[in-house]
Amino acid sequence: MRWYNEEHHHSGLNGFTPQQVFTGAYLSLAKRQQVVLDEAHQRHPERFVQGTPVVRMPPEHVYINPIIEEENPAPESGVNFPTLPRENVR
Repeated sequence: MRWYNEEHHHSGLNGFTPQQVFTGAYLSLAKRQQVVLDEAHQRHPERFVQGTPVVRMPPEHVYINPIIEEENPAPESGVNFPTLPRENVR
């Protein structure tokens, strides 16, 4: 778990680790990355054909199983995972 949370740079978090995102450390890292990208762009603008590079931030919300809010929700079935049948408890 330590490797996954502290060392693995997730593509879903735009290259940051879960620990960096959870603690907020990604904010200072992103600022430093942006400084490096800006300097590289100033030195060699011809290498950046899509314009000035910008550090991509992690998404604001990350879910494993997102809860989708619907305008007209179905009545509660007692099942929190739609592919599982409701358990008959007697």
